[in-house]
Amino acid sequence: MSSKHLLAALSYFSIFFAGVLLPLVVLFIADNSYTRKHAGYALISQLLPFVFIVFVFISLFGGEFVVSLGFTILAAILSFFIFVWNIIMGVKVLREAN
Repeated sequence: MSSKHLLAALSYFSIFFAGVLLPLVVLFIADNSYTRKHAGYALISQLLPFVFIVFVFISLFGGEFVVSLGFTILAAILSFFIFVWNIIMGVKVLREAN
């Protein structure tokens, strides 16, 4: 298994322990386009829940209860799917190595 596959998979699996930090570091230090591409995808997918949280806070302070509850539920569902997607992509990258 090559280091490019390990770093790419680790970028996705970092959602468990390092969040946005590890894909950002891998994006800047990777020496091949394969690892950079997957680190970029992992970074974007791990930043999206923060965007959802911003919308939830805006709706909490400026909107009605129903709107803020709707944004909260939507953000939770989307964050869950992004979490699962990161796991699936990490496994997919590791399977490509074999």
